[in-house]
Amino acid sequence: MSKYCQLIDVVIEIQLIADVLITHDQRILKISNQNPHMKDNSLFQPNQMVIKIPSPQKILIIYNPISSAGNTEAMACKLEMELSFHGKNVEVRASEKKMKGYTRITDDIAAHDLVVVVGGDGTIRKLLDSINKTGTPIYAIPGGNESLFARSYEMSTSADDLLQAIASGTCLQQFYGLISGKGIQGEKPFFHMASMGLDSLTVKNIGKRKGPLNDSIYIWHGLKALCALHHPTVSVSVDGQPVIDHGAGYIIVANNSAYARNLQLVPAANPSKNELVLGFLPGARHQHELVKAMKILQHKPANLPMQYFSGKNIACTLHQQSYPLQVDGDYFRNRDIEAESTVEFSISARPIRVLIPSCLSIHTLKAASN
Repeated sequence: MSKYCQLIDVVIEIQLIADVLITHDQRILKISNQNPHMKDNSLFQPNQMVIKIPSPQKILIIYNPISSAGNTEAMACKLEMELSFHGKNVEVRASEKKMKGYTRITDDIAAHDLVVVVGGDGTIRKLLDSINKTGTPIYAIPGGNESLFARSYEMSTSADDLLQAIASGTCLQQFYGLISGKGIQGEKPFFHMASMGLDSLTVKNIGKRKGPLNDSIYIWHGLKALCALHHPTVSVSVDGQPVIDHGAGYIIVANNSAYARNLQLVPAANPSKNELVLGFLPGARHQHELVKAMKILQHKPANLPMQYFSGKNIACTLHQQSYPLQVDGDYFRNRDIEAESTVEFSISARPIRVLIPSCLSIHTLKAASN
C-alpha cells in the first residue's frame, strides 16, 4: 500500500475516534476540502455515514453466470484462491435467477462477514433486501454491462484492491429505493434508478436473456425502440404534494446520479441522502434521445431541460396506456405497468453497508467540513 493510502487510513481512524468522543451519533468523515486539485463527486456529500468494521474473515462470493462480462465464474474462482491464500474462509456460489431465491440463503449471508458480488447492477439489486436484513457489508466486482454500483465506488476487478478494502474495513452506509403498488407483491428494491422512456422500451425489447449482453445488442434494440418511441402520460406527487398532472414525457426516479457512460440524468441523486429524486422531461422528443446518445458516446452529462423534485415518497400514476418500467437496467417484473395504476417509490428505512476501497482517489474521499 502506498504512503498516501496509509495516510488516508490514518486520517479516517483519527477522525472516527474524534467523532465518537464528540457525540455518539455523529460518525461523519471530515477531510479538508481546501486542496485545489480536489474534484467534486456528488456521491459523497456532507452527513454521509462512515463506519469501521472488523476486517472480514468469512467471505461469500456470489457470481452471475450470465452477466455481461462473460467470465464471472472464472473471476470468482480466482478471487477465492487469492482470498484463501491470505487466510480468509471463502465460499463461492452462483447467483439466484429470481429475487425470492435469495430469501432461502439469507441465513447463509448472515453467517458471513462480507458478500462479494461478481456481476452487474441487476445482481446487486436482487441482493439488497438480504443485505439489509442481515447487516452484512457488500463489495462489488464489475461484471455487468455498466456495473454502475462498482464504478460509483471505484471498485475494480483487482484482488489486491479487495484485500486492501478488507484490511481497512471502512464502510459507507447507503440508502436504496423501494417500489410498491397494486399488483406488486411486497416492496421491490432498487439502488440506482427506475424510469419510463426509451431505456425501458429498450430493455423490454431485449426481453428475457439466457446469456451475456453486449453494447451491440443494446444499440440494436435501442434503435428499434426509437422507431416506435412514445412517452408515458403520468400524474406524480412527492411527499403528498402534486407536482405533475397528466404530463407526457420521460420520467426517472433516482437514488444515485450514476447512469450509462456518465450521462447523469439526475445529478442530485445520492444514496448518502435519505431521499429520492424525481426527474421529468416534459414533451420529450426523438431529438432528446439523440442528444443522450451523443453524450453517451462522449461520456458527458446530458444537461437536458429536466424538472426535478425530491422527497421520501413518490407516487406515479400512469394514464391512457400501459408502459414498461426499467429498474437498474432490467425490465421490471417482465410485464408493463397497467394503465391507471399507481406505482409508489420510497426510500429504505435503514441503509446498507458498502465496503469501500481503502485508497479511493482524493476527489471521491471529499467530505464537507462543518
